[in-house]
Amino acid sequence: MADKAKRVALLGFDCAIPKRLKALMDEGALPNFKKFASEGSYMTEGFNMPTVTPPSWATICTGAYPRTHGVEDYYYYNEGESLHFSKCVQAFGSEMLTAETIWDAWDKAGKKSLVVNYPTSWPSKLKNGIMVQGEGLSPAEHRWQIEGYEHKEWLCAESCVSTDFYPVGVQARFEEADGWKNIPEEIEDQEPLEMAIPMHFGHAMDPLEPQTWYGLTWESDDDGYDVFALCPEKDFSKAFFTIKPREWSGVVAHSFIIKSDGRTEPGYFRCKLMELSDDAEDFKLYISGINGTQGYCAPADALKNVDFTKNIIANDMGFVGFANGIIDDETIIELAQFHSEWITEVITTLMKDNPDWDLLYMHTHLIDWFYHGFLDKMDSADEEIREHAFNLERAIYQIEDRFLGKMMECLPEDALTCLISDHGATPIGPILNTAEALKQAGLTAYEARNADAAGSVWEESEGFNYDLIPEKSKAVPQRYMFVYVNLKSKYPGGIVEDEDYEKVRNEIIDALYDYKHPETGERPVMCAIPKEDAKVFGMGGEQSGDVVYVLKPEYMAEHGYGFPTGESGCGSLKNVMIWRGPGVKKGYVYDRPRWLADVVPTFCHATGNPVPADTEGAVCYQIFEDHKS
Repeated sequence: MADKAKRVALLGFDCAIPKRLKALMDEGALPNFKKFASEGSYMTEGFNMPTVTPPSWATICTGAYPRTHGVEDYYYYNEGESLHFSKCVQAFGSEMLTAETIWDAWDKAGKKSLVVNYPTSWPSKLKNGIMVQGEGLSPAEHRWQIEGYEHKEWLCAESCVSTDFYPVGVQARFEEADGWKNIPEEIEDQEPLEMAIPMHFGHAMDPLEPQTWYGLTWESDDDGYDVFALCPEKDFSKAFFTIKPREWSGVVAHSFIIKSDGRTEPGYFRCKLMELSDDAEDFKLYISGINGTQGYCAPADALKNVDFTKNIIANDMGFVGFANGIIDDETIIELAQFHSEWITEVITTLMKDNPDWDLLYMHTHLIDWFYHGFLDKMDSADEEIREHAFNLERAIYQIEDRFLGKMMECLPEDALTCLISDHGATPIGPILNTAEALKQAGLTAYEARNADAAGSVWEESEGFNYDLIPEKSKAVPQRYMFVYVNLKSKYPGGIVEDEDYEKVRNEIIDALYDYKHPETGERPVMCAIPKEDAKVFGMGGEQSGDVVYVLKPEYMAEHGYGFPTGESGCGSLKNVMIWRGPGVKKGYVYDRPRWLADVVPTFCHATGNPVPADTEGAVCYQIFEDHKS
């Protein structure tokens, strides 16, 4: 191992929970994580506020707290807009940062950075480095300034073709095949059936021209229809693939036309045949998102040596398809593996093409996606459900373990590496409807939605399934942890006079503390304070509401509302931090509190490179061999 670090690498595993990681390492399921920890220093008490994705990753790359870097929630409030939560946008763009990042500081010093799928990083300002888009949770994905939980992709999102109706798919049925070219005689003799498939390519960053594809099914023997081919036209020789039920296709390469300017872009995708009944009356084909090669990398040709025919980006590892009943959890794991292989291919290719790199920052979201779908099942009273969820968790961590093993092989000896998660998670508990707590105190007006008018999954699961009436509300709850005083002088529809600001703010705090949850009869709010007081735990900046509140961990929707010390069920809100590399103590455990803001100053201290202008964290001196305890 080199004596001094000459470069740094940050390997980010979103939502990895320290105690779950340790449990899986102890059972021998994660050999690479275990090796990494044994060869480095494990810091067990990891804190950050708030416990949600964009603010945390912004802290990890700036060394500044949210009050300083300007990202205090998953969502971002644009000044001058209505306070209604539906007007908030997803906080993923680099343009919102009010603190300098480590890669921008090092770039000014002539250092070369590789930044891959890192939230809050895009668009790139680098002159010497390379960035693969970080404006969402996944590569080639855009969320910044998009309201709600929508997103757009390069080229488009996942879909399906089925004889049943699905919101994200095409409904179609088989008919007698007619007018096909080049069908082999042995298939022709089986009286194949055809399906016309009008493809419209949803959630495209640049809308695509629709295409009509064609499906063909036939019997491979006398037991019913069991083979399917997807073709871009009625020509069997041009088939994308031929598969049987439960099989995946290989990676398909195809051309797509962009509506805006008529240019043609290559796209890559895979399909899985989820269902094909013997009589072909029941059919379901899952189509992954279609991955492009342009628009999400700077400089534009940086990925020229990446082999896009090997793997696909599986945005959200198929959870949209899973939530809509299109795919099952086995397919979720398969998509997670595809996604990991794509990121591995990109990072290893970039390191090979740029051997003089000085900084690598990357992020992968697989564990977070998994916990949002299955963490509550890990605490189920049903042993079978619980065991199945734990097995799925193991499979996801093992995918990340294989990725880590590849990184350990590729990272040079002179690299100081930090393995980190941004936050943990706890099983979803009774949801707090903050508006109801404030309504009971006469501060907020809203109308509840009935089941037929339910909002998005986010709105329903996080207590926002209602229509707020700001024009009748003195107090407006917004995003994860904030309540605003609805000032007439500041907000559209505001009704509170400036001289009543402190009076209303105190009423908000009292109402939050007084509220008892209808399901438990207990007080769900642990802490409610003026925004100025939230500065002591890193919040309370320009993006903060007038009141900042924190829930007890058992009342949260996985993460985002609680102190990082929170523990509930099998979950914890703490984050993982493990260091390995030149000068780092081996097999050392540091069990005192440390913060995500400490990563950047530690990297800069170890390498002697510039400290970003707004860094506030401290150097983790205790992990280094030359530090005297």
